[in-house]
Amino acid sequence: MEFTKAHGTANDFVVLTDLDDRVELSDVLVRALADRRRGVGGDGVIRIGPGGDDADVFMDYRNADGSIGEMCGNGVRVVAKHVVDHGLVSPASDGTVRVGTRAGSKPVRVATRHADGTVASVTVDMGPPLLAPADVPFVTDDPDALRHPVTLGDELIHLGVVSMGNPHGVLVVDDVDVAPVTTLGPRLERDGRFPQGANIGFAQPLDAGAIRLRVWERGVGETAACGTGACAAVVALQRLALVGDEVAVRLPGGTLTVHHTAGATVLMTGPATEVARGVVDAAWLEAARRGEMESRS
Repeated sequence: MEFTKAHGTANDFVVLTDLDDRVELSDVLVRALADRRRGVGGDGVIRIGPGGDDADVFMDYRNADGSIGEMCGNGVRVVAKHVVDHGLVSPASDGTVRVGTRAGSKPVRVATRHADGTVASVTVDMGPPLLAPADVPFVTDDPDALRHPVTLGDELIHLGVVSMGNPHGVLVVDDVDVAPVTTLGPRLERDGRFPQGANIGFAQPLDAGAIRLRVWERGVGETAACGTGACAAVVALQRLALVGDEVAVRLPGGTLTVHHTAGATVLMTGPATEVARGVVDAAWLEAARRGEMESRS
């Protein structure tokens, strides 16, 4: 099995090209590939499968714990770079390729290239945000859930909910460096009001054009960057009149630019980087498929 290791703002993935649709990604195999000590290592695994009528390729995204993800904003940039750089897809005249996801087909346009012609950054049309709590989904009688009060034990927090094809909860904080990402994040990720779980963003507004953000990702934990989380945070803060239409989102792994006006789709621009290519050892692969990597834990 050949693989590529790649990342978008340090949100890293094991990428498998499977345009013949032959690779079966079990949750056990995904966990083995994503294992940072016994496997290749990554926040998730992306299988690039054949597209359809509305997409050039399909992004089959799995979180590091083996669960299926509807959408991954950093991953979709990695996919676009991969298929263009490796000559698997010829972009349209405007530089766009269409990447199918479980949250619909996403147009991804090459924004910049390196001197050698390889893709440096791309702009993704992420589609419109879903704001109705039932569409996130989030269980509440609150029709807006802009600053929805949530009580966790003795603690009261206020949460904004947004779907970017996957569910997000966003908290406004004074300082992301001391925000309770690793304690509050997993509690909210699994809170029953999110029936499908959720990604939890801790957003610190700096001014109308910039925020800092840390994200606890569903099925992964805290990551260096989350593309859908960046988009969700900007939309949530816009609804509170804390940021403008174009926002630089500063994440631990780098900066993404998010542009959104009310009633429109969300545009996200950011880098994509290929790190290495390799071949998974055949014996290791068979052991991983049998779950033997987990039995050694």
